[in-house]
Amino acid sequence: MSELRLSWHAGSILPYASLWHTVLRACALNALHPRDLPSSRARPPARVELLENDSGRVDVTAFAHALGETPAAFQWSTLGSLPAWLRGALTVPRPRLCLSCLADGYHSALFSISLLDVCPIHGTPLIDHCHCSAPFHTTLHSLSDFATAGSCRCGRLHFFTHETCRRPTLPAHRAQSLSPLAAWLDAMSGLIRPQNLDTALRQRVSGGPEWVASVARVLGIEYPASLRPLAAPAVHVETVCYRAHSRTAPRCDCRAPRGTRHDENPTYCRATHVTTICGAVARHVRRHYAPNSLRWAARFMRSCDPLVIGEMLRCRDQARRAFTTMLWTRAIGLGIGQRRWQERTPSTDTWRHLDRFIEASSLVCGAECNDAELRHWLTCHAVRASLSGVWQKAEACVTAIARSGIAAWDDSPPDTSWCDSAWLARVTPGGVLFASPSTAPRPSAARATKVLRQAAYVAGQQARRQTLLASCCGACLTWSPESGWDVMESIVPADYDLRRRRLLGQEDGRAWFWLYQTGDGRFVARWENARLQVLAATPRAAIIALRRGASEYQRICRTALPVAARAPILTSCPTEARITAEYDQIVAVARYTDGFWRDASKLVAAARRYQSARAFASHSEGTTAAEGSGAYLRTGHDSYNFS
Repeated sequence: MSELRLSWHAGSILPYASLWHTVLRACALNALHPRDLPSSRARPPARVELLENDSGRVDVTAFAHALGETPAAFQWSTLGSLPAWLRGALTVPRPRLCLSCLADGYHSALFSISLLDVCPIHGTPLIDHCHCSAPFHTTLHSLSDFATAGSCRCGRLHFFTHETCRRPTLPAHRAQSLSPLAAWLDAMSGLIRPQNLDTALRQRVSGGPEWVASVARVLGIEYPASLRPLAAPAVHVETVCYRAHSRTAPRCDCRAPRGTRHDENPTYCRATHVTTICGAVARHVRRHYAPNSLRWAARFMRSCDPLVIGEMLRCRDQARRAFTTMLWTRAIGLGIGQRRWQERTPSTDTWRHLDRFIEASSLVCGAECNDAELRHWLTCHAVRASLSGVWQKAEACVTAIARSGIAAWDDSPPDTSWCDSAWLARVTPGGVLFASPSTAPRPSAARATKVLRQAAYVAGQQARRQTLLASCCGACLTWSPESGWDVMESIVPADYDLRRRRLLGQEDGRAWFWLYQTGDGRFVARWENARLQVLAATPRAAIIALRRGASEYQRICRTALPVAARAPILTSCPTEARITAEYDQIVAVARYTDGFWRDASKLVAAARRYQSARAFASHSEGTTAAEGSGAYLRTGHDSYNFS
């Protein structure tokens, strides 16, 4: 066919005209056969797909020469020039038509962009099926397809007439309305993305086009007005910029990673750039967001009770942060719990492997450059984005635990999706822009300066001194080893170092006292809210004397000193006591055998059954008491097996 010329009116291909419509016009004018279409393959293909023209089934350059046209006339004639990931995100796998454009003998492959609902030329809605409800197809795989070229198989809709088949009547300048859309696609083709986003968009996931378009707009790619309006992104998207040879750019350490040099011992994890970044982010979380996470983790392991841990998470913000850190650290790497919280030294052949989700999101696609520093910078931010996605899921899990009251820390993988760690980057003349959802763990409030912390400390000391002076004034019963019992004025502290402590050994309640130093170097132990004080040479002697003096005072004067009331002791019915004993036995066994991680799912299931059984027992006993005597409590014969 390269030696023949087809019957064609040169210059009749309008800008952005589709290859599918042009081939149909050529078939109608020349009665083409499948083998007549030029192909880059050795044998003519039996099946030709003209919307994407994948694998070069139709040689566009040879076809243009056969028509007497230039190859530039076929710019954006197919969607095959789009990258595979962008094609899966922004296109629909079928042609869409504008009836007004068909009346003028024109069609564009850009009509198949999923975010395009109306034709930019005429403003009419785009359709994807005929009047007979049959969808349009751009695949030619039989002689009947070539014989019926130019119309639907039902014959009720024609793609061109005898006149428009030779030369379209649409003015060329009106087809330029698609230029902003083509420029937008050109800019989108150069975006840099992670591998997991690439894979997800190829599978045409829901919400992918809107997410990609909204983040690309943050990166400075102007969104065409002809496309569907976009809503604001669900999360705030932060942008960072990389400039070559800048002071703020991270340095790429070309030395051998830690653990691979001969003068160092091998580390627990394999030293790579990704594991190094994960360790750096983990240290930042432990030091700045949850500084006491190790102590809280040890407290969780000592308790080993999902109900007790759930109550901690409900009442304490520090516990929630520590539990989030524990779940997050365990999710990003396997086996890290046994090494970190149980202080075990693993065997030499044990390595920490990162989660597949972290590794897939740290692989950079689309950065075709030889700049090692730039690729390292992109890898750093890619790992940060993936770790932020896992952190967001861990926070959601802790929030659900605080509401339900039952803690769960089993080894189930995090329910992460492509949008949790998705990010996009773009190369600009001013540098490389990186945009990702800002879900990284951050301190709840800015840390105060040293001057503010010192001022707060002094204010707290003054407040404690004022509280002591307000409650401890006037004559007071005093005891000292030198003079014994005496009545004297309340001793004023010499400085602001005041300690409020609990006095142990009191059976009636919780007794509190003040401990401070006098001007001559001795120590005073003053009973809170009572006129009783002890003067001794050391703090230990003052506390012992206060305990002894309080006992003698109450025995001689037969007057009780003011103490804080104890918490009331709740007594449960026999059924609840038996249920509680069975559940406590399961928790005790797991605690004794170090089954915090191994028996996590078993403990959570037992806690849920215990909660349900206790609620059922309480309801049954309340109903029995209301019915009066003669009622029979069936829960006493039920079996609650938590094993």
